[in-house]
Amino acid sequence: MPRFSYIASNAKGESIRGSLEAANKGELSKQLGSQGLFMMSCKAEDTLAAPAMATPRAAKSSGASSWSMPSKARSAAPATPSVNRWWESFTQNKTEGFPTRKPRGKVSIKELVVLTRQLSISINAGMSFVDALQSMSQNNKNLLLAYTIRQVLDDVLAGKKFSEALSQHPDIFETFYVSMAAAGEAGGFMPEALNRIAEFLEKEMELRGKIKSAMVYPVVIACVATVVVTGMMLYIVPTFVKVFKEMNAPLPAPTQILIHVSDFMRRGGFMTPLVFVALFFFAQRIRATHEGFRVFYDAKVLKLPLFGKILTLEIITRFIRTLASLADNGVAILLSLSVARQVVGNRTIEKVVDEIYSSVQQGNGISPVIYRSPHFPVLVANMVSTGEKTGTIPEVLTKMANYYDAEVSSAVRDLLTLMEPLLIVVMAVIVGFVVAGLMMPTFEMSQLVN
Repeated sequence: MPRFSYIASNAKGESIRGSLEAANKGELSKQLGSQGLFMMSCKAEDTLAAPAMATPRAAKSSGASSWSMPSKARSAAPATPSVNRWWESFTQNKTEGFPTRKPRGKVSIKELVVLTRQLSISINAGMSFVDALQSMSQNNKNLLLAYTIRQVLDDVLAGKKFSEALSQHPDIFETFYVSMAAAGEAGGFMPEALNRIAEFLEKEMELRGKIKSAMVYPVVIACVATVVVTGMMLYIVPTFVKVFKEMNAPLPAPTQILIHVSDFMRRGGFMTPLVFVALFFFAQRIRATHEGFRVFYDAKVLKLPLFGKILTLEIITRFIRTLASLADNGVAILLSLSVARQVVGNRTIEKVVDEIYSSVQQGNGISPVIYRSPHFPVLVANMVSTGEKTGTIPEVLTKMANYYDAEVSSAVRDLLTLMEPLLIVVMAVIVGFVVAGLMMPTFEMSQLVN
């Protein structure tokens, strides 16, 4: 049975080196797992030792000393395989074809899900952690992600924990990802932790996709309406205005309003929609740099008609799911709350999370703060209170996250159902007003002619 040299990590994240006999790498991974160790890399000793042992024997039989041979013979002889040679070939293969500087671009949630799933499957299949990371860095089409994986691999080989290596890239691996990985390292269940991370990211991607898909139709209709009305005001209405002025007759009120609007649009008013868009992005920029404005903005955005409820539910769902995933993974409740706070993204809800943190520190639990908050539904408070009494907080939070996922989807469908006829009515009113403003003077002209 072959013997393998391995590098493994224990529950404290310390690197441990040793050797064991195993049928294959998968069996070795199982043996280490039964000892509470997580295999980082391994190499069969037999393939390294055999050539090294053969050389001295051959030299001895020829009557020469063990490693003495002419310099020309040494240069012509193949180099003895060794761990150093394996390491050199490994590092050369690993860096071949990669950029030396960090590429530009971004990593989507979908790419992160695929990476996490592949890593979990590879480890479960018995592949060493190092080999799995190397394979994914070489086969990844996203240059930024491939470069990042290579950096993580270098840090792991240098002796860092996997979670520490991930934390060096906060633009790709958020705090939640790093905390879940750290919990998997400490508990010795890294593949399961990676699966839970992938499930969390998939839920997050699905929720964002539903909201984006629901907003596509209203945005498209609004853009089309804006383009149509702007075109009528800039090109069609002025043609009729010349005719109306030549009549030198009093015009009805709708026509006068239409003429004023057309004049405003021709003098630069058609830029008004672009101004609103620019103001929105400017507000987002101020929100990112000025704390006072961000507090005001975040409080008002939750009170928006129609959209405020959906946004509140989406934030609460993200918070509950993050907290549930971390707590179920064995992360301490206070650390779980700190990480979950960072994924909220709204100062108003973050303030509630801070109160929950203080309440838990004082031993009062989570539910009293949720009961007092006007943003959290009473159902959440009731369920959390039940979980605290029965000691099933992770299970309760997971069920609540699934429930509010469905609630957000239902709210988005309701909003879309409401907005479709509303936008059609608005379009009909605008077009009807324009037609009425143009046709009323025409009817009066025909009456005068008669």
